[in-house]
Amino acid sequence: MKQVTVIFFLLFSSSGFAQPILDNFLKNLSSLHAQFEQQLFNETGKLIETSQGQMYIKRPNQFRWDYQKPYHQLIVADGENVWIYDPDLEQVTMKKLTKALGKTPALLLSSNRPIEEDFFVNPLPAKADITRLELLPKDAQAQFDSIRLNLRGETLLGFELVDNLGQTTLITFKQTERNQKLEESLFIFTPPAGVDVVTED
Repeated sequence: MKQVTVIFFLLFSSSGFAQPILDNFLKNLSSLHAQFEQQLFNETGKLIETSQGQMYIKRPNQFRWDYQKPYHQLIVADGENVWIYDPDLEQVTMKKLTKALGKTPALLLSSNRPIEEDFFVNPLPAKADITRLELLPKDAQAQFDSIRLNLRGETLLGFELVDNLGQTTLITFKQTERNQKLEESLFIFTPPAGVDVVTED
């Protein structure tokens, strides 16, 4: 399966000040739509893949991650299940939402769970008017080491994900629309006729 990463402050002296900033950002978030560019770097910092598409978030527990370039791939969470559709392979993979997300950026943006249940939140040095936070997963089984978020006010600019293999995924958002009405059909997926459907526990 192609690489996917479904799937998100001011500088303070302690993480206790960073926590409320992220809490407020998520508390006031009901939906999010943006164009994205995703870059994957290997452990030596070499760029090995670039992709583009659109993402939609509707809280709680719904999202649509639509890769459009250089290949097509679709990830849809309908509130109970996550569907991963790869047209090139003519295959759909279906997972239970709780099993598929784990402690991931998709969970961070779409879930209503208190952030402190899953992450340690630390402030990073600010850059101009960009607020930066680092999130460290509390789950020892998480497949990544850290998530770094960049915010300008209530606009999510992007995040950086470092996985357990030393690879870094950098996602940058553009044309962000916050708390706009999103059609329910965006979060409904029906496997196309003739494709293989694989169910994972």
